[in-house]
Amino acid sequence: MTTSLVQLRCASLRSKSSYAAFGEFHEEHAELLGSTATYWCLKTMSKAGPDNHYVHGSICQQGRSCWRSADEEANL
Repeated sequence: MTTSLVQLRCASLRSKSSYAAFGEFHEEHAELLGSTATYWCLKTMSKAGPDNHYVHGSICQQGRSCWRSADEEANL
């Protein structure tokens, strides 16, 4: 059986909590973020993404015009 990881959020999305998740605790920590976390985009360094829409963990997902996978970001 193989296991593959699915990236749910844009590689450019950050919050203060982004730097606190390590190893096996990552999934538990992600659930604690909730809707009150403050997010910013690394591309614009602001609360809006390159598409001029607000950034948030619930909306910065694949399908948004400025969304980038972690693989794409690593190759830049």
